[in-house]
Amino acid sequence: MSSFFTWIVSVAITLPILSLLFIYFLVRIFVRGKKTILWTVDLSTVVFILSVHFHLLTIFKQSFLLYIILLLTLLALVVYYFEYKGSREPSIFMAIKKMWRLSFLLFFISYVGLTIGGILTGVFKSAFVL
Repeated sequence: MSSFFTWIVSVAITLPILSLLFIYFLVRIFVRGKKTILWTVDLSTVVFILSVHFHLLTIFKQSFLLYIILLLTLLALVVYYFEYKGSREPSIFMAIKKMWRLSFLLFFISYVGLTIGGILTGVFKSAFVL
């Protein structure tokens, strides 16, 4: 059972776009409307964060997990600051919620960029072998 769970998690992290689609269709069974997209984004953010972490680990041969955690913390502080400036009653819950959805966008774009960069690097390395 443990190896099956490990296999599922590794496939989800390796192929986060498929995980995103799977989560969307799973959430769609229980939730309808705009909430489906929001729940999908919220649940798949972890998958994209881990996927970017493992992309960076593979490319640079060192962990960037601490930097990712610091980036998320800084993003939460910036969102809370703008929440504080924009309203009389800032909410930590709303700031974290906005930060989480913003981090989905950030890590989704990072994943796509790292994937395209990795493919192009592999193509150029194999094409220009001396």
